[in-house]
Amino acid sequence: MGVRLQVLGVVLLGLLVSGGAGLLMHRVELDNAGQTLDRRVAAAQEAVASTAQRYVDAVQLVAGGLEALPAVDATSFTSVTAPLGRLWLPGAASAEFVVAVQHSDVRAAEDAWRAKGVVGLTLRPATDAGRHYFTVLQRNLAQDASDGVGQDLTTAPEAALALERAQRIGLPAVSGPYVLPRDADLPEQERQQSVVLLQRVVDQVTGELRGFVELTVRMQAFFTDTMLQPSRELVDVTLSAIEGNAWAPMARISRQHVGGPDLRRSVIVQVADQQWRLVVVTDSEALMGAEGHLDAGMVFSGLALTVVTAVLVHTLATSRRRAEDRVTQATADLRHQATLLSAVMNTIGDGVVLLGADGPAVWLNPAARELLGDDVERHPPAEWARLLDAYETDGVTPFRFDHLVKRRVEAQAEIIVRGRRLDVRTRPLVHQDGDGGAVAVLRDVTDLHDADEKVRASEELLQLLLDGARDYAIYLLGRDGAVVSWSANAERIKGYREDEVIGHPYAMFFTPEEAAEGVPQRIIAQATEHGRVEIDGPRVRRNGSRYWVHGTLTAVRGPDGSIRGFVKVGQDVTERKTAERAVERLNAELEQRVAERTADLREANAELESFSYSVSHDLRAPLRAVDGFAKMLALDHGDALDEQGRRYLDRIRAGAQRMGELIDGLLAFSRLQRQEMASARVQVDQLVAEVWDELSVERGDRDIVLIVGDLPDAKGDPRLIRHVVANLVGNAVKYTRAVSPARIEIGHRVTAGGDATYYVKDNGAGFDMRYADKLFKVFQRLHRAEDYEGTGIGLALTHRIVVRHGGQIWADAAPGEGATFYFTLPAYADTLLEVGG
Repeated sequence: MGVRLQVLGVVLLGLLVSGGAGLLMHRVELDNAGQTLDRRVAAAQEAVASTAQRYVDAVQLVAGGLEALPAVDATSFTSVTAPLGRLWLPGAASAEFVVAVQHSDVRAAEDAWRAKGVVGLTLRPATDAGRHYFTVLQRNLAQDASDGVGQDLTTAPEAALALERAQRIGLPAVSGPYVLPRDADLPEQERQQSVVLLQRVVDQVTGELRGFVELTVRMQAFFTDTMLQPSRELVDVTLSAIEGNAWAPMARISRQHVGGPDLRRSVIVQVADQQWRLVVVTDSEALMGAEGHLDAGMVFSGLALTVVTAVLVHTLATSRRRAEDRVTQATADLRHQATLLSAVMNTIGDGVVLLGADGPAVWLNPAARELLGDDVERHPPAEWARLLDAYETDGVTPFRFDHLVKRRVEAQAEIIVRGRRLDVRTRPLVHQDGDGGAVAVLRDVTDLHDADEKVRASEELLQLLLDGARDYAIYLLGRDGAVVSWSANAERIKGYREDEVIGHPYAMFFTPEEAAEGVPQRIIAQATEHGRVEIDGPRVRRNGSRYWVHGTLTAVRGPDGSIRGFVKVGQDVTERKTAERAVERLNAELEQRVAERTADLREANAELESFSYSVSHDLRAPLRAVDGFAKMLALDHGDALDEQGRRYLDRIRAGAQRMGELIDGLLAFSRLQRQEMASARVQVDQLVAEVWDELSVERGDRDIVLIVGDLPDAKGDPRLIRHVVANLVGNAVKYTRAVSPARIEIGHRVTAGGDATYYVKDNGAGFDMRYADKLFKVFQRLHRAEDYEGTGIGLALTHRIVVRHGGQIWADAAPGEGATFYFTLPAYADTLLEVGG
């Protein structure tokens, strides 16, 4: 009865212990799976953050390169963005240069960028909004990227908001996800959500906004390439961005899996000025090194031990107490050791392989089975290279596992197995009776190697950009102001080798006077506070010579806003400074000469004015006498003269009056060049109406059709412009007197440069264009005075008035078919837009 009770007690105790241990081990496995998932999620978070930071760095460096150039055009943009095509930028579609344009300046901006080398550019404003953002330059980074030059980004609210943020904060900005207009026509299953990364570009001299550097990224391609390795064991991974008050998915990687997902993690990734969320869902059994059956094994092992113990208890129940105690203690120790060994081997993430003395694997833990598979137990190490597709790190030479196993010392090697990079370490097991085999520990270092490669690629990109700007010394400073990176161009301009400047303070390049005044420290402090500071002043080369530098010092900030260092861009402008000083001296001399010539001119004008007065007074007196006496003779003695005598008197008076008109014309012609011109708004259509009314006597009862189109207001001297209108319209009335009905048309057309071209057209006598060069010369007439009266000064005076306003005047005519006179005047801007459309 006592033996049965003991056996029953052992069985009950074994069941309780086995069940409790199984539950405990199940909890341990879940905790281990959670820790493994945390490591995978951290690797995925780092992969997304580092790849996104690569874009941010590329945008900043391209923007810095464009800011350092005197101007942005098609050639400089192509040169600065050329390195982007050689970089690993997953999902990158294109790099663009975007400019902000007011709605009223669209056509002017289009002409300006065509002049900068963008052939055939057509800007397509999407709306009538006051401000547009146009893509004017583009470099395609993907084979399927389409041409987006000329597109208006205001059609995409996400891109427009990001542009406004980039201009406001002066730092890189990333847009919310949206479908690119160029992708809108793709089938729905091929469309991707995309984002754009932006960095503003400002003029180093004036601080004015030049535009924005934009990188367009298709998020599914970005996410797939970035997560190729980190997502290998994950069932579902989603990358989202904030859209309003909710998270909007941008890209997703999902794999089919038999089991149900029981683990979920969510982390935030900081990208430029925005946050993305990475959500990971997986099954604990899908995680390499986390799966296991320790709980079931523990239960079955406990049951087996319970049965064994019960048998032993039943068998040895009658033995001595000492033997019973020894058996009980041995059983407890064995259970404890087995539990510890099983827990350790099944929970560690590294693979462990036990190799026998003759080579084949005799035992593998779950992580090793995940890395190598189950077939290695049935094959010797000499066949593992073929079985596992294993190579040296060159990816070509098969790896000889048998050589590694046969070594009698500890060994280490790095190999590639099925595309994964493994670190393999072996240690021999030596028994007293000879060789006992070896233990191999395998660790997956693929993610670590990829991270190292990405860092190296970023460093190569940085050095490529630093060495590419030949005319600029570009180097990096640490957050403490010490030099941390040096370029070949910096060495060429400053004369220092890399080993002579790395680790040294920024102050070493300044003159002793500026260094003593703390100028380097103030520049760094200003760049820290404002993000960017412009530098212009003398510097010292290695050989002690001084030169003049112009450039910028820009602060580089991390995602959290902390200072990571500074980018220094400088250009040797010694020759330009020397030329500027020479120009200043020449300007001073020129101003002195102008002042002297101006004084001489004033004296000459005064003498000419005196001469004009004298001519006017001295010539008019005899003419008045001739006209007066001829008139008296006609009145007092006209009856005594015959018809021919009276005709002679009329010709004498007409000649005197014509001579007076010639003198008036000559005086007006000479005074026009000397008198000051007013500048005001001139309503040309009102002048036409006034002149037409004044010509009512000349028109009489003639049949004249006047057509006046929309005439924009001009900018100039109202009195002088009135003379131009009066002369041209008066000539049209005069030279159409032989035509009925007469037709006179007055209109305008818009020309480039902000001027308006007016014209006066008639169907009168016209003239031969072979003599058109005489039109605007004094006393040159193309018609006989008997047919058409005049002095030959009116058109010459009109020509001089138009030229003084900065315009031109010309004519087009044919004998008997009429004439058209064209002239240009500065247009009053508002009415030019209103009338010209």
